[in-house]
Amino acid sequence: MPLPAPETKEFNDYMADISARTRADLEESSQSLREISLLINQTSSEVDRLAQRELQLSNRVREMDANIEAYARSDIRDMLRAAHDVELRLLMMRGQLEQLQERETTVRGYQDKLRTLAEVAETHVKSGEPRPGTSEFRTRGLRRPSSRASVPFGDLIQAAEDERLRVAQQIVDGPAQILADVILETEICERLLERQPERAAAEIGELRRVATTGLRDARRLLYELRPVVLGELGVVMTLRRYLVEIARHRPLEATVNGSESDDALPDPLRVALYRLLQGAIGAATADPNVTSLDIDVRYEDAQVVCRVEVRGRELDRNQTLTRYRADETVRRRLEQLGAELQIEVLGDGLLRAGLVVPLG
Repeated sequence: MPLPAPETKEFNDYMADISARTRADLEESSQSLREISLLINQTSSEVDRLAQRELQLSNRVREMDANIEAYARSDIRDMLRAAHDVELRLLMMRGQLEQLQERETTVRGYQDKLRTLAEVAETHVKSGEPRPGTSEFRTRGLRRPSSRASVPFGDLIQAAEDERLRVAQQIVDGPAQILADVILETEICERLLERQPERAAAEIGELRRVATTGLRDARRLLYELRPVVLGELGVVMTLRRYLVEIARHRPLEATVNGSESDDALPDPLRVALYRLLQGAIGAATADPNVTSLDIDVRYEDAQVVCRVEVRGRELDRNQTLTRYRADETVRRRLEQLGAELQIEVLGDGLLRAGLVVPLG
């Protein structure tokens, strides 16, 4: 909407509307701050608890190291794994706490700007006319906040936070866990080289296997986080490449059918569609019983219709797709797109996920 001319009733009404919307945004951001504060308190408590647990396990590891001959190999492995798991969890929670604190600072800074804007708008409404010589500057200054109001600040913050949490969880489940296993195997090798060098060779072989798995998972994660070919090849071809990457490391038959041209899709919608399908595929293939996937993507005039059929053994017990559908980030993304994702159990060996994304 074009900005009304200064010193007019329309401009005064516009300023009054700016004031009302700004006050509403202030109230909404205050609610967000209360929620963030609660999360910070909960996360801080969890960090303190994990730090205490880490200290206890570190003391036990030192005691074990001083009397290593008195412990069985399985006990040594369990103790070190527990210590590394707590250390990894503590690292993740500290990172989450830092992100929450940064988010709190960002929201407070945004509130300060909102208060300034509200005061300027309210002062103008009360005075009934702008100060001489400042109308041009004020007009330019108000254009950006008024346009920003069309995109809720909380949604922008939440979208960034969702993506950070998704990436953090993938790193924790993949490379971070592998690195923890590498450290564990390295410590076992060090102890065996000192006391039982003849057994060290077997552990070094295990260490090599774990490191190879970690490198493979890191490469796959990089591909998932940044599918650079998406804009060039489209959703269908990028999904085919993604499935080829998965099939390199486990027995899996997969087909992707659909038009290879999706130039009519806006870039944000293309990315959102790919992420939803990629997530569903990743959830399905997390079940080792899955043996094949059939994916169909159809572009219609008013919507995109996608079907993912999953085949394997005992899939009526498969909960990975159901958990994916119930994930808060996925649910929010579906709501923002106005999309629907349904999961059906069609038999002991067949699951179907149906995704409908409206266009426009």
